[in-house]
Amino acid sequence: MNKRLALLTAAVVALGVTGCAPSGGPDATTDPGATPEVLVWTDSVREPAAKAYKEAVKGEVDVTIEVVDVADLPTKIALFNTTGSGWPDVVFAQPNDVAAWADPSNGYAADLTDLVDPAVFEAYNGANDWCLIDDKFYCLKNDLAQSVLWYDAPLMEELGLSVPTTMDEFATEAMKLEGTGYVAGAIGDQNFYSSYLWPSGCPMAETLDQSTVRIAPEAVECTRVSELVQPLVDAKVLDTRSSFDAGFLADVAQKGKVVMTLGPSWFGEFVLKPESSWAIPAGHVAAAPMPIWDGNDKAYSGEWGGGIWVVSSHAKFPEAAAEAATFLSTDVEVMAASVTFPGSGPAFEAWAERISGDEYYASDIVPALVEQATLINPTERPVRYANQAQIGAVLQTEINAGAPIADAVVAFQESLIQLAPGSGYKVVEE
Repeated sequence: MNKRLALLTAAVVALGVTGCAPSGGPDATTDPGATPEVLVWTDSVREPAAKAYKEAVKGEVDVTIEVVDVADLPTKIALFNTTGSGWPDVVFAQPNDVAAWADPSNGYAADLTDLVDPAVFEAYNGANDWCLIDDKFYCLKNDLAQSVLWYDAPLMEELGLSVPTTMDEFATEAMKLEGTGYVAGAIGDQNFYSSYLWPSGCPMAETLDQSTVRIAPEAVECTRVSELVQPLVDAKVLDTRSSFDAGFLADVAQKGKVVMTLGPSWFGEFVLKPESSWAIPAGHVAAAPMPIWDGNDKAYSGEWGGGIWVVSSHAKFPEAAAEAATFLSTDVEVMAASVTFPGSGPAFEAWAERISGDEYYASDIVPALVEQATLINPTERPVRYANQAQIGAVLQTEINAGAPIADAVVAFQESLIQLAPGSGYKVVEE
């Protein structure tokens, strides 16, 4: 067992939590001398981290890794709850899933508050508060996915554009691209929700308390987004395809036609840089803080991603499962090599040192990412209904099909209004 895991184990023992496993957890007849077994479900991006964990505990913990589609997890966990078996011990999941799994009616997520060393939570410096429900931690944040303004620095200068600091300036600069073939990004996926609606403060998952949510289609924080974006779509300076659409890649991104785009912090390493993606050449990509919406007191971000690690309350070896989740979310060496912005402080510092020294970027992107890390609009919280699934099923589908932006946003919010009561919420629409 490596030094880090040994320290974590010592901390768990010191906290005396061996007998504090969640209800429905380890079998009381488990042989105390048995080798712990941990089944980890992850996506393909996090599979190398899971393999690093398996290697780190080789001979100490019997680790099985399975790569799954995280979008299917809510359905699979619900099935396991029905059959009473089959739960994975540790899962990488979409951030919204924690609300349903922490609810007693589901109960899949273990309360980590006393199962993980308090120092681990403290190292997040507030970045793990998304996982805090009713004063208990039910997950560990893998990363933050705060939106920033990405731009092509040489291209901006060549076209005579300025880096916008307000959303009105963003629209003005983007409109100058009309008829040139250049664009200010794409909105036909979750990026529109995360980089436009959420930063504006559009109420879509605003939990007023654990049984009341505000979803308000007529709120100015929603309507002003549609009013700003629609002219840009009409002028064809905002593409209505996804940033990952093959046609958008071939016709626009890989031809160097994206002058600027709002997008999450992982866009740099995962979307803009790779040869298989947008393939923007070295020396072009820079990042700036999010432009502020008129009327907001801060230039908020949203998040596209920002995944979480969840431990099963049914884990046969809860301490080993908690150690696995801790390693996967905070190990400095593993996280420093990741494409995403680590949530844990020590891991972030190592990651930032690597990124700041990367000559691929036209300038250091870390300051803008750091500034936005503390400005993720807090009106959005995890909710027990599947708002993320509705983004793809309604909002993205409507935009891809060419519906007016205002109609797409209202249709999306109305679908949430229909969905939320089924998860025990009273909906406030004003």
